[in-house]
Amino acid sequence: MLSLVRFWLIGVLKGKSKTTQGNDLGFTMVELLISAVVASMIITPILFFVVDVLRTDTREEIKARSEQELQAAADFIRRDLSQAIYIYDGEGVNAIRDQLPHPENVVLVFWKQEFIPNVVPPCKGKRCNDAQVYSLVAYYLQTDASDTWSGQGRISRLQIKDCPRDGGECVEDRTKPGTSTAPDKGFQLPTFGEGTLQQIMNRWKRDPDHEIRASREVLIDYIYPNEVAGLAEDHCKTAFGLTATDDPTEADLLSGDKGSGFFVCVDSRRTAALVNLRMNAAFRIDPNATTFDRNRRSLFPETSFLVKGFGTLN
Repeated sequence: MLSLVRFWLIGVLKGKSKTTQGNDLGFTMVELLISAVVASMIITPILFFVVDVLRTDTREEIKARSEQELQAAADFIRRDLSQAIYIYDGEGVNAIRDQLPHPENVVLVFWKQEFIPNVVPPCKGKRCNDAQVYSLVAYYLQTDASDTWSGQGRISRLQIKDCPRDGGECVEDRTKPGTSTAPDKGFQLPTFGEGTLQQIMNRWKRDPDHEIRASREVLIDYIYPNEVAGLAEDHCKTAFGLTATDDPTEADLLSGDKGSGFFVCVDSRRTAALVNLRMNAAFRIDPNATTFDRNRRSLFPETSFLVKGFGTLN
């Protein structure tokens, strides 16, 4: 009798062990579904957080890079203008516009004086006299389509210069052996005569026998090409401490479209210029961001600076 009971208990325990082992081999469909839902509830917020962090990091990187590029361009223009001997105001730019290539988008034009050492005879040993060479510089705001550039505005620079001279005659630049001893194509000094300096400069004509062949070199891309409202009507006059009744007029001082990504205010009598720049860094993130957005103003960095030209007209 005891043997039968023992046999029955062994059979029951073995059955339960097999059932338990069977249940341990996997999960039911319900358990899998519950696990998936819980996992998605945990992972989804983490993914959104990671994407947001990456997006913010990209935006900050683009913003920082754009601000650095804008500052570098501003520093270059500032150094360039500091050598100016005469800067054309809005009236002057309009007076000589047709003498320049690509006249439709020229913004800033000035004459500068460049120092070239050790170039003019007589020479004593390896040392010669220094020269002061005049150049005409023009800055443009280009908005034409290009496969190379962004499609927003870009600032480009054109320069034509005279040759080093000795007694009026061109001499070879000893710092660049083998270079041409003639002025750049189209270069011609202003003809000095009757009238004020402004009238003389506004009568400037390029060399009638040669077209200007110099190419424009792009200084910075992603300049905001349109106008942004909000500037005072007397923005330029205020910058130079002039009242509404003082001459010249606001229109005469202004070159370029007021409020655009590149425009200047110029007081030719003081050889001074207020340069205004604005970029569109948002376009680097979203190609549809072609309009200034005040809610994302940090992605449209801007700067303005006042420069005095210290060149001397001999």
